[in-house]
Amino acid sequence: MMNDNLLKNLAKVKILISDVDGILTDGRILVSNKSEFKFFHVEDSLATSLLNLADIPVSFISARVSAATTTRLDELKIKHYFQGYLNKVKALDKIIEIYNLEYADVLYIGDGLVDIPVMEKVGFSITVPNAHSEVKDQADFITKKSGGTGVLVEITRYLLQSKGIYEQTLLKMRNQVYND
Repeated sequence: MMNDNLLKNLAKVKILISDVDGILTDGRILVSNKSEFKFFHVEDSLATSLLNLADIPVSFISARVSAATTTRLDELKIKHYFQGYLNKVKALDKIIEIYNLEYADVLYIGDGLVDIPVMEKVGFSITVPNAHSEVKDQADFITKKSGGTGVLVEITRYLLQSKGIYEQTLLKMRNQVYND
């Protein structure tokens, strides 16, 4: 559970940016001749939909280039994502420029050592229980859920609650789904 002080800091966030492998997935990759498969949690689409309804942009940065990632992020209607960025700060800077934001405005979710430089720059950082210990030491908060089990939903709930718009956003979604 996130305490009141963390929720107060989280409320300042204007964008959610996340790693992919180890956050949206459990980090495992099934590779065969010319094909790659990943397991994504279906609930993460709820999270991106809620954030969209709340006018909170979502972006992703991955060190790897993956057709499976492209397919999933396109399916989630993510406008800006960056693959093949081992130096994730370069991608972060591009996202900041696109949205005309500051580092302090960013919530970043990561689990790997390559995520630490981004986590050091942003206003709020989150990781998962199965992350590297150095990443856990850097993070402002560690989720209950592990990567690939709906982490984004857990974080989205905290983010919307911190802004006092969780119930309002759920109602907005309900009205759009059932009154269309």
